[in-house]
Parts: sequence; structure tokens; C-alpha cells
Amino acid sequence: MNMKQSVAGRVAARFDLPAEAASAAPRITISGGDRVLVEGHRGLLEYGEDRIAAAGAGGSRILIKGDALRLRTMRGRELVVTGRLWSVELE
Repeated sequence: MNMKQSVAGRVAARFDLPAEAASAAPRITISGGDRVLVEGHRGLLEYGEDRIAAAGAGGSRILIKGDALRLRTMRGRELVVTGRLWSVELE
């Protein structure tokens, strides 16, 4: 376990939070098959009508595939994608 993970784990335990609340890992919320909220991304890597990719922590990649995808919101480390979703992958 590296130092950042250790500190995040201790913070989560101290304040009785879920571990993911204190980690650098992205949080992905899918709503109704037509909306994805990604919190904690590190930047947009690819943008098109059928696929949108964002960088995650530690070199990971968040890949959203679908039809008529649109980037609705991108603010800070949060982005919202809408359209007909086929898959959301964490690579």
C-alpha cells in the first residue's frame, strides 16, 4: 500500500466514511441508461458521438460507449455524458 492509499484509508476510517470517499479513484454513476456522471476524472482523452474517454487515477481510463453521446457538463473533476449508453468501462 502506498502512502496516499494509507492516508486515505486512515481518513475514511477516522470519519467513518466509505473507503472510496477518501480515495483518488473515480466515482461513476449511471442513471437510467442515458446519463453517466464521472467524478474524479483527470481529463478528457477522446470525444466522439459513439465514445468518450477520460483519464482516471493511476493511469486508468474510463471509456463510455454509446450512440449520440454528448458531453453535457465538464466542471473541475466532474463530467456528465448523455446519450444512449452501450457500456461504461474502467480500463
